[in-house]
Amino acid sequence: MVIELGLAREPETPPAAAGGWWRGASSDPAGGGRSLVRRVRPYAVFVCLALLLGLAGATPPDGPLLVQVAAHQVKARDIVLAGDRLLVTSAAAQGSSTTWQLSAYAIPAGDLLWTVPFDAASWRLRQVRRTGDVVLVDPRSGPGSGATVVLDADTGRTRWVARSGLTLTDDGRTALLDEPGGPDGTASTLVAVDVTSGDELWRTELTASTEVLTGPDGQALLVGADGRAELRDGRDGTVLRTADLGAVSRPDSMAGALLMRQSTGGELGVAGYDPATLRQLWQRPVRYGPGRITECGRLICFPAGPQIEAVDPLTGESVWRIDADLVVDFDSYLVAYSVSGGTAGAAGGSDASGGASAALSSTSTEAGAGSGRIVDPVTGRTLLALSAWYTELEGRGDATFVGYRQPVEDGPAWLAVLAPATRTVRLVGTVPGPVGGCVADPATIVCRSGAEGITVWRYQL
Repeated sequence: MVIELGLAREPETPPAAAGGWWRGASSDPAGGGRSLVRRVRPYAVFVCLALLLGLAGATPPDGPLLVQVAAHQVKARDIVLAGDRLLVTSAAAQGSSTTWQLSAYAIPAGDLLWTVPFDAASWRLRQVRRTGDVVLVDPRSGPGSGATVVLDADTGRTRWVARSGLTLTDDGRTALLDEPGGPDGTASTLVAVDVTSGDELWRTELTASTEVLTGPDGQALLVGADGRAELRDGRDGTVLRTADLGAVSRPDSMAGALLMRQSTGGELGVAGYDPATLRQLWQRPVRYGPGRITECGRLICFPAGPQIEAVDPLTGESVWRIDADLVVDFDSYLVAYSVSGGTAGAAGGSDASGGASAALSSTSTEAGAGSGRIVDPVTGRTLLALSAWYTELEGRGDATFVGYRQPVEDGPAWLAVLAPATRTVRLVGTVPGPVGGCVADPATIVCRSGAEGITVWRYQL
């Protein structure tokens, strides 16, 4: 999912490359956008420029903040940073047909490591995870359905393919595959395999419909429709703990808690359990709004009418509330969306990419449509209204906000990143334009440069 939000009116000259700290916009969180590619009123332009040009807080370190380390001629479709690898998909013409390829570049050097054929019909680089010496590429439809291909990070060779999707334990070592079995679809087999080799570690038969979730410390958490819960060692399958949770509905694991939906006497609620002990920690009613329950960093976000309420996963107590329809966790920051007419109800599940995509695909293109803003995961305070920037947001690991502004179509652009430690937005420098499709991690920015190139920069905060 890619969001592009920009200004209708651009200033003629970008600020100096050695920019200072911007401590977050205090504009109306709801915004006043007209479409997904936002158009904002002229006064917003001047407010944005005033914030950009104001210097506050820490003094920039000596030397340049942004340094180009590599540039490659490639017409990229997908660009993803995954640990110390930059993965890029591109098309190559073969006579009258088109073939797709996947290339990997070393980070931070930017050198090309390998190129392999790529099945663009089955996979896109939307959900990519780096663990050990392999890279996991999930299917176009997202995790939990379809196949996942596991690639050798050094050569691009396919190590193995999970045909039915997988759940990865929190230590990144074990893949849990729930393979359907039986004509009625209730029975299945859980197979645990080593994620680097695909070798089977253990298996167990599941007689009831069972949710396979991640437990703490590389463990597997199994919750059956009959209420039986098991915590197993991820490497050898040893049963560590069992519990009878009674009637359960849609169990989920997020922010270090096991969640159970409940319905008692027509009242909807959610109970939170400790996944290590399977002991209930709290219970609370839920007032469902347009969105769904989602993970918000170390908190859990609940719909609460026209607001989103973030609660502590250990106590169930409220930490903060904001006016929004949906909050999506992009790993290093949270983005809150407000969607008119309650259309955010299409945003389902806790998967960041899927939730955001659903919310935005259902957003009206008329006046009063959705708006996005980066919020502080600790307080819920608005850090940056995205209406003032062209931005590239994708739900994946190592995602760091990249905002860029390009006053003149063929002129230079300037880049800004989010500094999670200080919860500020930092201008890091100007680059030759045009740029687009930017992604970043805490030290690297990669953008498409022109129609057939990518450029890699290192930056410091």
